[in-house]
Amino acid sequence: MTDADASILTSVAIKLSKEQTRLLPWYHRLDQHRNLLLIVASCAQLLDIISIASVTIALPSLLRDVHYEQNQLQWVISSYALTYSAFLLIGGRMANLFGHRRVFLTGVFWFALWTLICGFARNSIFMSISRGLQGAGAGLTIPSAMALLTTSYPLGPERNFAMMVFGGAGCTGQTLGVLIGGIFDATIGWSWIFFITAILAALVGIVGIFAVPKTGENSHVTDRRVDYVGVISFVFGIIAVVYYLSESMTAGWGSAQTLAPFLVGVAVLGWFVFWEHRIQYPIMPFRIWTSARLRASVVIIICITATYNTLIFYTSLAFQNVLLFSPLITACCYIVHGVGMGLGLYYLNKLYAVVRTKLIMLLGLFFVIISAIIFAQIVPGSGYWQYAFPAFIVNCIGQAPAWMCCQVTAVADAQDEDQGVVGAVFNVAVQLGGPIGLAISAIVNERFTTSETPTGLMDGYRAAFYAMAVMGAVGLVFVVLLASNQDPIEFKGIVEDTKKMDESNSSSKLG
Repeated sequence: MTDADASILTSVAIKLSKEQTRLLPWYHRLDQHRNLLLIVASCAQLLDIISIASVTIALPSLLRDVHYEQNQLQWVISSYALTYSAFLLIGGRMANLFGHRRVFLTGVFWFALWTLICGFARNSIFMSISRGLQGAGAGLTIPSAMALLTTSYPLGPERNFAMMVFGGAGCTGQTLGVLIGGIFDATIGWSWIFFITAILAALVGIVGIFAVPKTGENSHVTDRRVDYVGVISFVFGIIAVVYYLSESMTAGWGSAQTLAPFLVGVAVLGWFVFWEHRIQYPIMPFRIWTSARLRASVVIIICITATYNTLIFYTSLAFQNVLLFSPLITACCYIVHGVGMGLGLYYLNKLYAVVRTKLIMLLGLFFVIISAIIFAQIVPGSGYWQYAFPAFIVNCIGQAPAWMCCQVTAVADAQDEDQGVVGAVFNVAVQLGGPIGLAISAIVNERFTTSETPTGLMDGYRAAFYAMAVMGAVGLVFVVLLASNQDPIEFKGIVEDTKKMDESNSSSKLG
């Protein structure tokens, strides 16, 4: 059966389902509305990313109220990021084995529970553990949400639109998180960052019970054995690597505290690859890596997220330490970036009909490089509108399209039974890109910082922004070398469908 035939059968099945369920109560018909499923999945993605970014700007308040030591404060971020990264692949594989709906709802409610508990934490150990368990819920949620969309929307413009919205939620989540965190911390308190997020996550889960279709609840996979050795080795290995990237900025890159776990983690991941090749029911089937589009997307998205996290981190420092903005004003500075990312994704959907994804990614990374160079021109006394505002606009033009193209092409070749794992692998790459970018920029920043004055600090930040430009350039090279010149099947027929819609609209007007 061809992909086109599968798409037709999917559409027919949806129509039949609507006819059969017309007499059911309204709340039993919600799972027939795919746009509601899209909203639920995208909101879950948005809340997961916001939970990483929103606490960043509230760190001084957490230091005071939760009684962290100064050198332990990064664990508010790191504990979430570690378990989030580790559980992505587990969540993807469990979704393939036991149903995307079941794993998605489990992850959402688990995330909501521990988000609520984080809001009550007043002890550093308790907060770190709670954040870790919160991140595990997020890791279970994202790959299953992505798989629900790719298996529910037929190939063509509908799936492209769904992936655009879902990807847009991830792109804008970090920007909105910084904004929300700054406003709440300056007004009603940092605890409400967690309380509001928990309430929204619970609502997403409740709506999801009715909106997520049960058709994929029972996976057709017959071999449901779980690769426990693979699970344990992957979790341990990825946690050790992310721990090294996160903690070395404070402990030192050659410190035994971080280097020893890193070396052990690399060895364990090597064993993981060896084991997965030998076992008949691997947690990560290596057949997914036969897709050149997936391989290219994983490499390129690491570069893109490296630039993105560098941008958010060092603009926040530059606004507060160089331009001397308050945390609340700093948070408001990101409004234009969040709005711009959304608009960029909207117009990207129109570009698919006429421009190849490879060209879109090339132009996108070019604009990311230009934005980094503009940010590097900030000096003490310069205003927000002089450099930061135009740099944000330029970054939006490039960041959103490049990110979205990677996400769409990553899942283009995956079979339905592999969608969860492929989505998980892509999101693991997203999570690895951030620490890698911050690690590189931190080394450069430390090397070029001349003093603790605004001018001296900006010397280091400027070097970090130039490092961001280099990361974007590396990503651009990877696009040239690795990205496919042939667009995936999702994009075929878009122009024809657009023409048919235009002709239909013209006929309606004439009639």
